[in-house]
Amino acid sequence: MSNWIGIDIGGTKILGTLFDEKGNKLKTEKKSSKSSKGKEKVVEQLKKVLDSLLKENKDVKGIGIGVPGVIKDGKITFTPNMPLNEFNLVDFVEQEYNIKTIIENDANASMYGEWKFGAAKGAKNAVGYFVGTGIGGGLILNESLYKGSFNFAAEIGHMNVYPEGPLCGCNLRGCLESLSSKVAIQREIVRKKERGEKTIIKNSDLKGIVKSSTLKAAYDQGDDLVRGILNDTARYIGINAGSIINLLNPEVIVLGGGVMEALGEQLMPIIVETAKQYSIPHIFECCEFKLSQLLDDACLYGAFSLVKEKVGV
Repeated sequence: MSNWIGIDIGGTKILGTLFDEKGNKLKTEKKSSKSSKGKEKVVEQLKKVLDSLLKENKDVKGIGIGVPGVIKDGKITFTPNMPLNEFNLVDFVEQEYNIKTIIENDANASMYGEWKFGAAKGAKNAVGYFVGTGIGGGLILNESLYKGSFNFAAEIGHMNVYPEGPLCGCNLRGCLESLSSKVAIQREIVRKKERGEKTIIKNSDLKGIVKSSTLKAAYDQGDDLVRGILNDTARYIGINAGSIINLLNPEVIVLGGGVMEALGEQLMPIIVETAKQYSIPHIFECCEFKLSQLLDDACLYGAFSLVKEKVGV
């Protein structure tokens, strides 16, 4: 039986899983991406994950990789949170391992995974928000992954929700990502701490990217500063979701990524109520909001499914 590999490359970690033909997980490997140390270090960490998964598993027919950013013809043309711009990852992996490889935007892959195996399974039209270091989006339209005319669609994180808002990593101003991602949340925590506002989050928690578990602990303990910031981020997601509902009339909106995995129960009611305020009632009523079922594995399952369908062995 053929085996397949799914990889999720993120700003803080590289996660990989060896799958069998039916999507059963055979082995998983995780390494820090060490993205602050440059492209060579990220590639070195990726090789460690792949080497581990391929050890004693030679019958691998394809490797699917999810990466944040804009992807075209196997090349990462732009990624705002990692040092991989203009890097042809497909060529590198295929030359290194001689295994058919595809790459896809990580949010597209995550949404495809949720549609194949998770919260959006069976839906004709569905939208995914993946809230982590950045904010990715994915679209299933008419039972297919929608990527637009040139494979650049579904950049939900870079839709404008506040024209006078902060500068985003994409160099636009007021994007959803600049207001509701972990980078944005951390920026606001630091700014308010510098103004003298109190929080249980320590400066040591803010080295690198703040952990979702740290945010959850502060929220659950009634930290007013953290609650205020997170509630605002949820409202911005809801404003965006209201427009998406009016535009696409989806059956399902899936909310995933590290922030939603940790704080979904707390933030979901705010997102839903805000989306209701910013969408047409009859269209809103057609849409169900769901938390990700696959959690950290969504991108892995999506990357596995996409490469398996592409290679078709």
